[in-house]
Amino acid sequence: MLEGHEITGLIGQGGFGVVYLARDVGTGRTVAIKEFLPSAIAARGADGRIVPRTTDLAKAYATGLKGFLREARMLSEFAHPALVAVHRVWEQNGTAYMAMQYYAGKTLRQLRAELGGSSSEEQIRAWLDPVFEAVAELHAHRVIHRDVSPDNILVMPDGATVLLDLGSARQVLGGMTQALTTVLKPGFAPIEQYVDDGSMEQGRWTDVYGLGAVIFFLASGRPPVAATTRIVRDSQPSLHEVAPAAGYSPALITAVGRALAVRAIDRFKSISEFRAALGWIKVARPPAAPQEVTQSVASRGPRRVAEGGAPGDSAPATPTAASPASDGDAAPIGAARAGARQRYDGSRGPRGVIIGVAAVVVLLLVVAVVLWR
Repeated sequence: MLEGHEITGLIGQGGFGVVYLARDVGTGRTVAIKEFLPSAIAARGADGRIVPRTTDLAKAYATGLKGFLREARMLSEFAHPALVAVHRVWEQNGTAYMAMQYYAGKTLRQLRAELGGSSSEEQIRAWLDPVFEAVAELHAHRVIHRDVSPDNILVMPDGATVLLDLGSARQVLGGMTQALTTVLKPGFAPIEQYVDDGSMEQGRWTDVYGLGAVIFFLASGRPPVAATTRIVRDSQPSLHEVAPAAGYSPALITAVGRALAVRAIDRFKSISEFRAALGWIKVARPPAAPQEVTQSVASRGPRRVAEGGAPGDSAPATPTAASPASDGDAAPIGAARAGARQRYDGSRGPRGVIIGVAAVVVLLLVVAVVLWR
């Protein structure tokens, strides 16, 4: 018994824990319970408690345990259909447990082995599109999965896929002890996950590499070349080289190649960029700029408006080179009226200038006579 759960079977065991099949006594539902047990640094004692193998490893074990609890509580806050659902988290027996929804499916690694050949592009998309969405959901909350691999993706009998637990506990432990030789899955981990001195930052691009590696595995049946090997000489083949008869689209081949770039700066910076390059989502085009429309004088209304119509009518329009008058006599009439105003306005034109100069001369003569007297 584990905190109200009856253990009924063993689902699997790995380097970082054990997964049990169990029944929730209170609700009667079947669940999967994961126990934190990093076998390289801890073991089960005679009383059933998990203890570090040596006192020197006690700090590493305690740190990994905190990472496991943090990961479990974090997953319990998400409700995405392609993310594993965590019902409960607790500590017991010197370690921690998480009760998860039980998924009666097979991993992508198992399915690839059963198929024997390259998966079609349509099948790869059907399996991984929900996983892409789940990882994008994690990124939206500033969470990096760090352990995207064929072993962590389950396919249900109805074809639905589920992404399993995060790799945060692995990463924490990997940076604290050299005893863990299976911290990372070679081929599915980018180069920045092998460095723990802070010189290489992990981010969304880290999971982009993992997703690209999963696609490569489904196409070729083997993982990409380990990132540590590619630093010296990049011998990573393209999808076309490993599966020339599969007929993968140029978009898929190019996108996977970029996702698997050794340097993080050369990869896609987000899941949406990766999906767009694969052709799995359509990128919205920016709206077209509105076209400028030029109106003619005639379109502004009847001629009485241009001549100063009634209040409330539209303002008069002035014909220009870009806006020619539509009725033939509108421009000549406007020009004639402007000329008439200039002739009868003494303040404008040559006649007005002459009168102004003469007035100034007369005024100066009067002032001179007065001063002379």
